[in-house]
This record gives sequence, C-alpha cells and structure tokens, in this order.
Amino acid sequence: MPDSPVVERIAPEFEALLPRFFEISKGDAEEMRTALNNGDFETLNRLGHTTRGTGCGYGFKGMGEIARSIELAAKARDFDKGQEQIGRLFRYLESVQIEFGE
Repeated sequence: MPDSPVVERIAPEFEALLPRFFEISKGDAEEMRTALNNGDFETLNRLGHTTRGTGCGYGFKGMGEIARSIELAAKARDFDKGQEQIGRLFRYLESVQIEFGE
C-alpha cells in the first residue's frame, strides 16, 4: 500500500527557500541510493543524519523520521531496510503537501 501524502506545516519564512531545499534533498536521496548500492553504509549513515537534521530544521517532521530510519538501516548494514526507506524518502519528497503557518 503506498504511503499517503503527508501535510507538513512550515514557517512562512522558509517559502522562498523550498525550491532549492527540495532540489538538494532529492540529490541527497540519489546519493543515498548510490551509497547503498555500493555498500557504503558510512556515507549512507552520514547522509541520513544530515537529512534528518535539515528536514527537521525546516519543519519536515516526516522527512526527519524517514531519515532516522535510514540512519538505523545504515548502522545495521541492512541493505533491504535501507532500500525500503530510501524509496519512502523519494515518495515523500514527491508527494509532501505544505501548509504555511506557525
């Protein structure tokens, strides 16, 4: 069953930054996929950690939760879980709905 779109409430001052935020986040997700496919769990862990912090910093709690799962998969060297969570991250980035407000 596909994940339902998540609605995140984001502070209005971030609105102008979001196009670049999503561009970078999608690039990071691609790097995660490459790291996982190369068995580079250290890089996957680092990217997951950075993504968690950045996502939460902007108010994207769902992104932070997914990134935390990616970190845990990397620490466990669990390829299948990493692949599953990276897929979730891509779907999240494509489908998240944003409401602006405090």
